[in-house]
Amino acid sequence: MFRRHPATHAHQSRPAGPEPFTVHSARDDARYIVSPVGELDVASAWQLERELRRVEASDVEEIVLDLRGVKFIDSTGMQPVLHANAREMHSKRLRILPGPDNVQRCFEISGLTSRLPFVDRATLTPRG
Repeated sequence: MFRRHPATHAHQSRPAGPEPFTVHSARDDARYIVSPVGELDVASAWQLERELRRVEASDVEEIVLDLRGVKFIDSTGMQPVLHANAREMHSKRLRILPGPDNVQRCFEISGLTSRLPFVDRATLTPRG
């Protein structure tokens, strides 16, 4: 008969690596704020795409995509941002808060900063 020693499992730790990607959404009256957190890449882009589509289907007047929590972005991670912009181009509901320097640099290198509705926090109209 085998006996498990309780201490054998007590010191297991998670392997080192990036934190899991999450998307936080909050509605504030006529505004939705969508905040992705973590690495936005081929493994996580679908999560942001799904959440943006859900929010776009609502009746809000403004959608704020807050990229400040994104630690890394690649070309696949930029696709949900581009798709949302294309879908919302006529309604002009989408506003994008820029991410950290390394994230913004990807949009700049791609020539997208002038084509996307980037705003700074001060230009967002307070709600409520």
